[in-house]
Amino acid sequence: MKKLIYRHRDIEYTLINIEPDTWSWSFDINGKTKRGTTRARLDLLAQRRVCTLIDRELRSAERTKPREPG
Repeated sequence: MKKLIYRHRDIEYTLINIEPDTWSWSFDINGKTKRGTTRARLDLLAQRRVCTLIDRELRSAERTKPREPG
């Protein structure tokens, strides 16, 4: 089992190769933990998919954040 820890946009995420071509990932944003699996032959492709998910979550968090007056 291969465990990798990376950072993307100051968010630390973990990739674990649980089976051939299957990766488990997890990351925390604003105290919420997101977890899942992805199928990818290469670890770089799994990394890219997790980075896309992190970007999506950050955009979503930005949209739901209340605007400050002024």
